[in-house]
Amino acid sequence: MRASVVLATVAIVVAVATARADERPSPQAVEFFESKVRPVLAENCFACHGPEKQKGGLRLDSRANLLKGAGGEPVVVLGDPDSSALIKAVRHDGDTKMPPKKKLSDPAIDALAAWVKMGAPWPEQAAKGASSVAEARAKHWAFQPIRKPLPPSVRRRDWAKTPLDLFVLAKLEEQGLEPAPPADRRTLIRRAALDLTGLPPAPDEVEAFVNDPAPDAWEKVIDRLLSSPPYGERWARHWLDVARYADTKGYVFQEERRYPFAYTYRDYVIRAFNDDLPYDQFVVQQIAADKLPGDDKRPLAALGFLTLGRRFLNSTPDIIDDRLDVVMRGLQGMTVGCARCHDHKFDPIPMRDYYSLYGVFASSVEPKELPVLATPDPTPAYLAYEKERKALEQAVKDFEEKNKEELQKKNRKFFEERRELQNKVDKLRATHPGAPPQAMVLIDAVQPVEPVVFLRGNPNNHGPAVPRQFLEVLSPNARKPFTDGSGRLELARAIASKDNPLTARVMVNRVWLHHFGRGLVRTPGDFGLRGEPPTHPELLDYLARSFMEEGWSIKKLHKTILLSTTYQQSSEANAKPQAF
Repeated sequence: MRASVVLATVAIVVAVATARADERPSPQAVEFFESKVRPVLAENCFACHGPEKQKGGLRLDSRANLLKGAGGEPVVVLGDPDSSALIKAVRHDGDTKMPPKKKLSDPAIDALAAWVKMGAPWPEQAAKGASSVAEARAKHWAFQPIRKPLPPSVRRRDWAKTPLDLFVLAKLEEQGLEPAPPADRRTLIRRAALDLTGLPPAPDEVEAFVNDPAPDAWEKVIDRLLSSPPYGERWARHWLDVARYADTKGYVFQEERRYPFAYTYRDYVIRAFNDDLPYDQFVVQQIAADKLPGDDKRPLAALGFLTLGRRFLNSTPDIIDDRLDVVMRGLQGMTVGCARCHDHKFDPIPMRDYYSLYGVFASSVEPKELPVLATPDPTPAYLAYEKERKALEQAVKDFEEKNKEELQKKNRKFFEERRELQNKVDKLRATHPGAPPQAMVLIDAVQPVEPVVFLRGNPNNHGPAVPRQFLEVLSPNARKPFTDGSGRLELARAIASKDNPLTARVMVNRVWLHHFGRGLVRTPGDFGLRGEPPTHPELLDYLARSFMEEGWSIKKLHKTILLSTTYQQSSEANAKPQAF
């Protein structure tokens, strides 16, 4: 056993360059520390030499403290484990023996010695290393500012009806390819109807378009489809996939599994698409509708974007991680959740940034009483619901009052009985036809959480404190901590900003994907360093910039795509190679 560990350790030491005091450790060194070294230190050293206790004046929970040592004498000599007091102590080589009662296992000692040989790399170095963030911001296409390139010159300019076509045709000509011939009118109206509404066109609608000689006949078809109610239902369906929408909580064991008012979020999304709510407002409302001014309560339903995820047996860190994932992957195309337990292995997202965002959602709570979206009419169904709800809620209160002492003792039997009574209330709210629509909201906690890094993702193992703020890689100017309550509104505005290089690109790519079957970026949920680069980067930027300039209108974006010759090509194969 020990021989295999030693060989593996030697291989890692050879593979990883020695880290000097002023160097950032390599990803391999950080991984070795997290998997082999930190667990040993956390389980055996931090209780006596950590943030709470520092026996002998020695603290071992950071690299700086290791180099500071006790009384000014460092306990590690970088690159030289045999001369390091820490390694001598764990080997029980000398008067100081640590841990004093039981010597560490040989693999643990070997790991610590190898780590010191590397130069004692510590992830806090990587977190502080702004060079990787600056390098990614300077070099990676997705972090570059969105520009609006001029349409390229092409030979067959007569084929192009829109600037979009010029970008596509330039790529085709570059590869020696020919565009496909135009589709016939029956195909076109069927294609548009299915794309925009999910429904085939009626026979009379097909005939009217086929026989319409007007030059704007195609545009009139597009406008009619975009203004029809099924449009919002179709495109809300695409968005609800991004929002991981569900009517149930997943596995929650003994509580009511159904969300009582999930449908209010679904209806909000449908209305937003039909009303062509500007996408930047759509984003802000889904993260911080409760922080926006106005008397209209309907936008509160947008917060279902955050609250309708899985409940993970009510594990708060997992629920917050799910909310972070839907916000950052859905809106930004960034896999921020990978930084929950360690610095992101590929993208410039340190753990500190993850927990800065974690603090935003840890500072947000679900209220016991959900806001009613509209004053209910006193219908018989509503009156019956109110009567039954009040009776059930009173039964819960009576039970709690009667059994207060047993509940304070945390008597399991009484807890289960109370849960059964509460489940009846939750079931009534979820199933009764007279229940008025309510929004499943988040609100700011009375006191915002001051977040800390959870070492190795363990909420019981606290690391350094971090401010609530946005990702460094998406903050080209000096970052400022969020100060408005939880910071959700500030986070929402940072995401919806025209200066954010990801938001418009990610949404434009999703719309393109649903029209053509593949996005300009083939990995719509990952615009990071491991994602696919865009096939047509200039076209993506042109559409993203136009999208913002035209008021973040999704309907105008649809129209831009559908009016193009590119969209109106036939899908039939011909003798010449073709694309699209």
